[in-house]
Amino acid sequence: MMKASVLARSLALAFSLSFGTAGAVEKPGIDAFFDAMAIHAQPGQQARFVAGDNLAGYFEAFTHSYDKGEGYVFKSGTVFHNYMSFADGVQNDRSGGSEEVLPWGHRVRYANGAREELALLSKQQALALRVTSAKDATLALRPLLKTAGSVTQADGIVTVAPGKGAALYMALAADRPFTLRDDLTLATKAPATSFTVIAAFGATAAEAAARARTLAQGDAIAAERRVTYEALTRSYLATSDLAYNKALNWAKASARMFVVEEYGTGMWAGLPWFRENWGRDTFIALPGTLLVAGDFASAKAVLANFARYQNLRAPRDKDYGRIPNRVSPSEIIYNTVDGTPWMLREAIETIRYTGDRAFAAEMYKLAVPYFEGAIANYMDPDGLLRHAASDTWMDARVENPLHQPWSDRGPHAVEIQALWYTALQSGAMLASQAGDHARAREWSTLAAKVQASFLRRFWDGKTMADRLRADGSRDTKLRPNQLMLASIPFDDFVPGEVQAKVTKNAVSGLLYPYGIASLAQDDVYFHPRHENPAFHHKDAAYHNGTIWGWNAGFTVTALNRFGYQDLSWPLTQNLGAQILGLGTLGSMSENLDALPREDGSLTPTGTFAQSWSVAEYARNAYQDYVGFRPDLLANTLVFEPAIPTGWRDFGAALPFGADESVDVDFERTRDGERWTFTLRGKTARTLRMIYLNPDKSRSQVAFILAPGKAATLAIAGGRALLDGRALKAQAARPSHAATIGKLDFVQPKVYRSQDFPMLRGQDVLRGIVERNEYR
Repeated sequence: MMKASVLARSLALAFSLSFGTAGAVEKPGIDAFFDAMAIHAQPGQQARFVAGDNLAGYFEAFTHSYDKGEGYVFKSGTVFHNYMSFADGVQNDRSGGSEEVLPWGHRVRYANGAREELALLSKQQALALRVTSAKDATLALRPLLKTAGSVTQADGIVTVAPGKGAALYMALAADRPFTLRDDLTLATKAPATSFTVIAAFGATAAEAAARARTLAQGDAIAAERRVTYEALTRSYLATSDLAYNKALNWAKASARMFVVEEYGTGMWAGLPWFRENWGRDTFIALPGTLLVAGDFASAKAVLANFARYQNLRAPRDKDYGRIPNRVSPSEIIYNTVDGTPWMLREAIETIRYTGDRAFAAEMYKLAVPYFEGAIANYMDPDGLLRHAASDTWMDARVENPLHQPWSDRGPHAVEIQALWYTALQSGAMLASQAGDHARAREWSTLAAKVQASFLRRFWDGKTMADRLRADGSRDTKLRPNQLMLASIPFDDFVPGEVQAKVTKNAVSGLLYPYGIASLAQDDVYFHPRHENPAFHHKDAAYHNGTIWGWNAGFTVTALNRFGYQDLSWPLTQNLGAQILGLGTLGSMSENLDALPREDGSLTPTGTFAQSWSVAEYARNAYQDYVGFRPDLLANTLVFEPAIPTGWRDFGAALPFGADESVDVDFERTRDGERWTFTLRGKTARTLRMIYLNPDKSRSQVAFILAPGKAATLAIAGGRALLDGRALKAQAARPSHAATIGKLDFVQPKVYRSQDFPMLRGQDVLRGIVERNEYR
């Protein structure tokens, strides 16, 4: 065996020959960033795009179209639908223009040198419209309205009163003098090369006018570009794969779109139907939307806002201590078993990212009543958590008087027990931070009981149950939920060997190249298409085969944990192609049909843009590929990466704490990899690297990272050098490659209705459910 000193010199020499000195991560400028990000619509292509105002509205339109799409949508009704632009009286025909979609809207270039652009302005309740020309011309913009009341003009402001079905006033202001025509066209009084019109909205004419006038005095589109750039590059990852970088930036932009202020700071679940703050959806989406983006203030605001809706009714009812399943103007409902466990998990994750101990004290106040209610109302003698049949994320119910579940998950679902365990561990951490050591011990002891009971009741040595039925029997339908056992962020709920077998079983039976199915295609209850009205209601298929975009997130986490990133990577690439070109440009739908069409094409279904779908895509980048999961409660920056073979190099800026970040420069060497870390901040941090070895085991090393001083870690052959000096490595995770073996995607079946039992009649599953024959 080579002596350590000789090996160190060998690694140091290889490192010095392969690489020069790495500099800090350089981010592109605003123009370069958005030029690379722009999605070019094909000539004549009518594809949906959407932007959000981060308040309470969104804009939906289609490329190369004036009439498709809903326009600027508020709950109080839609006024603004679209717009047209003109140069010297000639309309710029969008159907023949070269159109690009951007996070705030779009821009269209014309053969005559003219260009038009629309930007939905975040936090402004306003749109900016612009037309430019290569030479001086009379420029004009015409808002196309869905409804309108009376139109008045005074002091350079055009005001449109609410029309039928609307409640808001619209005010139009421009950046130069204009004339108003009868068709609501605003035209420059003198020839110009640029003309910008602001369309602002308000509850009163005065409010709308003031907003429009103020925005018209500056460059609203440039300001929106700058705000968006700063939000999207606060955290930053640029790999050697340019298509991936583009998809990742769009996922971050799309996820950011769902952060709103409608009922206090929150996140919509999806468009167009789920424009409320949903508890479960919010906290599944929170790490990928806010934590990896470094928007910790918004993360804490979302958590605090949901906390104020906690059920603290007196006298206590069965939902005591829960946060809502949904917050809307008409109702606040608590019918979810996993909303509060997800919230506690993300509270701890937020505290680890920020080190905010004062915020930990606030979250502890939420934990106490939650556990009081859950233990009193839902815990069984084994410590496991009971719940209603449709109170998990698989919550679709038959539209009949009994509201029976389409896919019964009660009374003990697999992921609910994992979340319950994580909630107890999170609660114990919060109690320790608060100095309540008695409750910390109580909840830790209960977590250990849950851990033992779960393994005894759910696992038979070969297969993991998806749920326990009311009679205690194991339901072993192959669903993706069991993969959440391998994606707990804090510690192991079940032994690594069990996680490995679960990962092998679930991936081998459910993972297609484009997503993971909600039920195996060989299962009798499998539905190959989501919307298939000739055979069934769409909710019959909702969780019985249909693919959910967000499920790919925990699938990637599980695969990467065990060193199978070269399988998760082509899945991620496929999802990236969906973001950039399938359905809504720049976003992801809620669902896909399980099986492709005859020509191999995929069919998006459900909402046309879904928060947790894009959020999980973004989270995977930072937490699972780069592997960054800071723990400031322990003053430690933890990396547990799984870098795909396809990444030759990458640069990253990873925010944490209070205005701190760590720059990372990664490159592959001839026999390993090189990481250079530069800490941006004032406090030294411990950096712990849990790296993959060639046999898929993991080792770990730790060292102190000083502010402003680059530190280079070279890893090769399972050994690590820090700035040329050997580090002592410790075993972190054993290899489970022998258990998992070779993994590959499932080959989707060909769609033939006669091949699937659920399509051998009308409403087959409904009949099974209503006859109480569902197993």
